[in-house]
Amino acid sequence: MISTLMGISMFVATLWFVMFHSTGEKFTGFYNQTALILLIAGPIAIILISRSIVDLWGAIRTLITMTFSNDTKQKTIVANSLAIISRDVSTRGMGALAQHKATVKNPLFRDGLALILNGFTAEEIRHNLIAKTNIEHARMTAAGTLFEQLGKIAPAMGLLGTLVGLVQMLANLSDPSAIGPGMAVSLLATLYGLILANAIYIPLADRIETYSDRFLQVNTMVLEGILLLKERKSGAHIRDVVKTYDGRNGNGAGVQSGAVETHEAKVAV
Repeated sequence: MISTLMGISMFVATLWFVMFHSTGEKFTGFYNQTALILLIAGPIAIILISRSIVDLWGAIRTLITMTFSNDTKQKTIVANSLAIISRDVSTRGMGALAQHKATVKNPLFRDGLALILNGFTAEEIRHNLIAKTNIEHARMTAAGTLFEQLGKIAPAMGLLGTLVGLVQMLANLSDPSAIGPGMAVSLLATLYGLILANAIYIPLADRIETYSDRFLQVNTMVLEGILLLKERKSGAHIRDVVKTYDGRNGNGAGVQSGAVETHEAKVAV
């Protein structure tokens, strides 16, 4: 409810600023402060009306994580770690997992090792890791949907700016100095809306969807590796299984198995 009130207040303040500030501006080419503020603050205000601040922050966090993530490197690190841990387990027993748990950076991998050390069964480990993966995947899906929504809102905000600019022009036809600012808001608001929607928000939504699919591949690889470690399979056996998740082989073999019961079909092996 707080985010909704914030969104409404922000939208009203933005609309008031656009209606009464642009009349004093001068036409300065392709830059117009009023139109820019409308296209930045307007969509965010609409998002806050329909979603929570937590959703907005989650989308930003997902975007930051995606920017600095390298799924190919992660797959290589996981594959190498599984081979090394498997070798240590075969020679030193399950106690060797405790040492590796402190050095593993992948959070799901680390949780999986902890579950093995705590004596969980293979089925319990599977469901636990799948649940964690599904939560993260749902967060990424929500982030992608949010940017898709921004992509739809931005052109609408541009149209709103166009209408405001046209009204200002018609209201000041007797004053030539006031026609320019109104025309600037009218045209540039539409331009900014199209640019933001088609060059930023929609491509980011597509990028997050791709990142989400690759995230599932890496986590499915981790899940399979953890289960193989639980069964104390050899390093050679684990390497053969891990090769299935090489990105060059498609979208990751074996990402199926019934769902927990929403996303598990994408995550389980």
